[in-house]
Amino acid sequence: MGTSTYRPPARTMEVVINKYMVKLKYCYTCKMFRPPRTSHCSICDNCVERFDHHCPWVGNCVGKRNYRFFYAFILSLSFLTAFIFACVVTHLTLRNSRGFLDSLPTVLELVICFFSVWSIFGLSGFHTYLVASNLTTNEDVSQGRWEEKKGHPPPPPLLTGLTTNR
Repeated sequence: MGTSTYRPPARTMEVVINKYMVKLKYCYTCKMFRPPRTSHCSICDNCVERFDHHCPWVGNCVGKRNYRFFYAFILSLSFLTAFIFACVVTHLTLRNSRGFLDSLPTVLELVICFFSVWSIFGLSGFHTYLVASNLTTNEDVSQGRWEEKKGHPPPPPLLTGLTTNR
């Protein structure tokens, strides 16, 4: 009978970050203690610092290293959809004299653009709110659950002043 001396590390480790006691969770897949605001993405199968979400439209996780590019993409997409909507409205008003059946494809474009503008503007507005409040989508979603359980959310820890409490 072979007995192994390997003992897995503790599930959590307490550290002090900016005078707050924070529990770091151990990721058994990545074999490391995750820094604060880090989550494991089950789709990419790795830990992502400041994990926002896994975006199927760009095909990877959005986190600390690429969030500014994702946010710039969303904002530029908002400007593009607003520009296309304005062009379709202009085109429809200039073609108004030809009749309804000739302008039917443009009316369909207008309806599609109208709903696209609202959905893209909503997404960019939500991410602007997240940037202004220093949150990620993952934290914002889980904060709602935290508020229901505890009454108020803890402040998100910053990554400066990391010391172990041993």
